[in-house]
Amino acid sequence: MTVAVWVKVYDGIALATDSAGTIQLNNGSHQVYNNSDKIFHLHRNLPIGAMTWGLGQIGPASISTVSKSLRLRFMGRDPNHLDWELDDTYTIEHVATRVAEMFCEHQGQTGATTWPGQLGYIIAGYSAGSDQPEVWKLEFQGACTAPPTPTQEQSTNQHGYRAYAQPFAVERLFQGYDQRLKSALLQGIDPSNHPDVISLLEGHHEAPVSVAMPFPDAIALAKFMVETTSGYSHFLLGPDTVGGPVEVAGISLHEGFKWIARKHYFSTDLNKGEIR
Repeated sequence: MTVAVWVKVYDGIALATDSAGTIQLNNGSHQVYNNSDKIFHLHRNLPIGAMTWGLGQIGPASISTVSKSLRLRFMGRDPNHLDWELDDTYTIEHVATRVAEMFCEHQGQTGATTWPGQLGYIIAGYSAGSDQPEVWKLEFQGACTAPPTPTQEQSTNQHGYRAYAQPFAVERLFQGYDQRLKSALLQGIDPSNHPDVISLLEGHHEAPVSVAMPFPDAIALAKFMVETTSGYSHFLLGPDTVGGPVEVAGISLHEGFKWIARKHYFSTDLNKGEIR
């Protein structure tokens, strides 16, 4: 499991994740590794980022490896897919559609007709010519005969935040409850009373994001949400399904995609040149 968070304000969008990867063993226990990559820069010269949760691999390749292969296509570096290169008319929606196509292509190569679990993938950034970021989501689950259609999580004129996979700590912190409580309440009362209950619950929401929040504060908030979820997971009984280094990236109009916190399995001092 994991937690993946974005925070969107006027000046950009921040992405933050933990690094935990959980594998269920045959005996029913779990193995947790704390070095999974979950944030990706999808084009080195364009303000486009991605973030993932759920399944950690497609067939024999990790989501990180597939995402980097996708980046080669978008940058025109894959001689077998030169038509995938992004030009000065690209949109984030188009990028998301291409992501869905490639992921299903890789899954199809495994011979499977269904996804072995759920895979979530966020594509965030600026479309060509736009001065505000947008967020699109892909969900891969069930049959894999056709690519899923991207859904827009937030458009250019909206702001806010969202947490995925294990959002319960963030929801409890800023809403006063998590969605599991809301679902249980609505299932246990007469449907005619649902609007009143929903209104009562939403009256306890706090708003941590202001549209005019400086971008460094939005980045710090995204990091805080991941750190809070990591601590929450650690002190619950059972495996630490959220944990490891927190990775953070910021995407803005003029600075583009910038890493704020990132782990490497190698020393960058000993490996000069382009860091992939």
